[in-house]
Amino acid sequence: MHNKDNHLSRRDFLKHTALGVVGAGIGINGFRNLQTVFGADDQLPSFDKSRVIAVKNNGIMKSSSPDPKIVQRMMDEGMFALTGKKTTSAAWRTLFTPEDVVGIKVNPIGGVKLSTRPEVVNAIILGLKAAGVKENNIIVWDRFSYHLITTGFPLNQGSSGVRCYGTEGTAGYDKGIYYESLDDDYTLREEDGARSLFSKIVTQHVTAIINVPVMKDHGIAGVTLCLKNLAFGAINNTKRFHPTPYFCDPASAEVCAHPAIKDKMRLHIVDALQACFDGGPASMKTWTIWNEERLFFGTDLVAIDRIGLEIIDKKRKEKNLMSVFQKAKHIATAEKKGLGIYNRNNIELIEINV
Repeated sequence: MHNKDNHLSRRDFLKHTALGVVGAGIGINGFRNLQTVFGADDQLPSFDKSRVIAVKNNGIMKSSSPDPKIVQRMMDEGMFALTGKKTTSAAWRTLFTPEDVVGIKVNPIGGVKLSTRPEVVNAIILGLKAAGVKENNIIVWDRFSYHLITTGFPLNQGSSGVRCYGTEGTAGYDKGIYYESLDDDYTLREEDGARSLFSKIVTQHVTAIINVPVMKDHGIAGVTLCLKNLAFGAINNTKRFHPTPYFCDPASAEVCAHPAIKDKMRLHIVDALQACFDGGPASMKTWTIWNEERLFFGTDLVAIDRIGLEIIDKKRKEKNLMSVFQKAKHIATAEKKGLGIYNRNNIELIEINV
């Protein structure tokens, strides 16, 4: 066993060398900086609090699949509220330019019911195209290609149409860009040891990322929303972060704070048309899945995750299940890493019905 103080100093050293200097929080102000860098046509409106937009359509999930036209209307209304713009093209141009290569990070591990829905992704694609992004410069991606196939995302690596592929077996990992941490169970380290390599999709293929998770609990991390979906879908060697006492913290936050991801995050849209309060992330218990019938929008992934955590926790309490607040500590850690707002008093939830 090593001395705890030595462990902390080595850990901090590794974090500093792997993460580099992390700038200001991504939130609204962070996106203004990104717009200056990338030359987006318009600016996001100024607000005192981090805003989370929730757009609901009662009855959209009364059948097995949502009506794409209603999903499109929900997408438009969410983006209008987030950006203050009144047209689809103007709204999406606040965050994306025609020169961007945009990676849409989906969550396809929960089967047909608990994965990012193609209808939601298709609505995002239409928005990007309205902003002038070329169709072939849109990449739907995740870690494993077979998950994409099984949840309705046909693979395409060609030079026409929207591209879709995974990291493992296709894009591969970037050996030069990695997250290094000793906050793990060293017995579960894979061939890269204390390093987790970033996907080449993140480091080489895209200039911007849209994060599209699903609202669900997670048996280890408490919940899996924006932070968990993006962090553990973008790197390898992740099993080591799951056991006690870590429960995916601080890795979920620190991976998102790494410049490889942080500098490319533009937008987060949570697919909560259906959500899960127990048995996630790939629950086969149909009785723990409910029709939330909402999409959540924001540029502050910490604020969105805090709202999602409250919703899932409330549902669990209604079913006499244990709270997941204590387990989902990675969300509060993300605020400390400058990724956004965790304090509920500084988050404004805007609820819209369409």
